[in-house]
Amino acid sequence: MNGPSERPPIADHSVAHQAVDLDGLVGDGPFAYCRGKLIGTPRQAGLVVPCRDLGDRDVFDGIIARYAQKFPGSDRRAIVSMWTLYYFSMLTIAPSVHMFVNRIALPMEIHGLSLVCNEQTGEPEAFVMSGSPEIAVDPAAELHRLMLGHAEPVISAIAANSGVAPKLLWNNAAAYLSWILKEIAHRHEPALVEGGLALLNDAEWPGGGRNPMFGMIRMARQQCGLEFARRKVCCLRYNLPGVGGCGEACPLPDGRH
Repeated sequence: MNGPSERPPIADHSVAHQAVDLDGLVGDGPFAYCRGKLIGTPRQAGLVVPCRDLGDRDVFDGIIARYAQKFPGSDRRAIVSMWTLYYFSMLTIAPSVHMFVNRIALPMEIHGLSLVCNEQTGEPEAFVMSGSPEIAVDPAAELHRLMLGHAEPVISAIAANSGVAPKLLWNNAAAYLSWILKEIAHRHEPALVEGGLALLNDAEWPGGGRNPMFGMIRMARQQCGLEFARRKVCCLRYNLPGVGGCGEACPLPDGRH
């Protein structure tokens, strides 16, 4: 088990509001896969698009057209869903690690963030932040702000531009959020992410309003007694050639191959 004392959180830094080396904080440890996902300046290579512009149908269709070249003739809904799996993995995994482990509040609202896509494939590769990280006094509140300030508007925009149901997109986001919070709990302690898990398990958002992620991840049990997480809504990835199914996580038998 890796304890939270392995690397000092931002709250222990003498100057919390100066530039923070996010990649340095995760280092080569168990969350090394977060490196390079949240950056302060655009890379030389890659297509950079303001996240708010994903609501522009022409912009969104142009990105998806690049990604769709990997799956000629395939169901566009499945293509869009698969693309958002990359997007929501970046939106939930690295930010959750920094919020709950390093106690960093990140500027992740949709209007202050840009997306870096692979220039050839259109795959999401990183987010460029225009603001500066600060101390996270309440990580669960920061995660809630991320859901309301970014996940909600981007899901509405993508659903409107693609015909993919919002509940499918929310399930894509919930699947990664559930996974990373449980990873943090396993490697640190469950109490660390209790407030974050409530954003998946409570029927209402803090302060009121329906929680669109409620019930999206369900615990099931195999015949041998082993518990596993299963989605409520299929992500449709099994319709794409060369892409493996989700195994037991898929709610549809066809998607478990």
